[in-house]
Amino acid sequence: MKKAAKVILALIAVCFAFFSQSTFILAEEIVIYLDFENQIITAKLEEAPLRSVFERIKKEKHIWIKGSRFLLDERVSVQFKDLSIKDGLQRILHNMNHCLIFDQHSNLLGVIVVGRKPIRPSRRRLTVPPKRTPRKRMPRRTSKRRLRRE
Repeated sequence: MKKAAKVILALIAVCFAFFSQSTFILAEEIVIYLDFENQIITAKLEEAPLRSVFERIKKEKHIWIKGSRFLLDERVSVQFKDLSIKDGLQRILHNMNHCLIFDQHSNLLGVIVVGRKPIRPSRRRLTVPPKRTPRKRMPRRTSKRRLRRE
């Protein structure tokens, strides 16, 4: 009985050690680096939630962002240097349907995130099966009875 208890405790200890280590291995580091100079943006984002990225942009550039909570919880990984605010936002939102709102002087006022872009089918060349030619009707076989009658 004591041996069984020791074996069970050993298994529990091994499982606990394995799962506690694997959570640290699976956790990814979130990197949010945004640098603004006038109308130029430099960014390095790794697994960054869109909500956090937009909060930084809103704080720095006073650009409003609208969208559902579900969409703003998406994570994005992108890196670019010295792009305009418009091009930078389009790069960040490359997999989202979005709309950029400008004023009459072409200044960016806001962003509306509408939804995720649908996944496009791969552009592999599809093989088309060869065209089937219709079967030719074979002449009707004459039966032996018909031959006898004639």
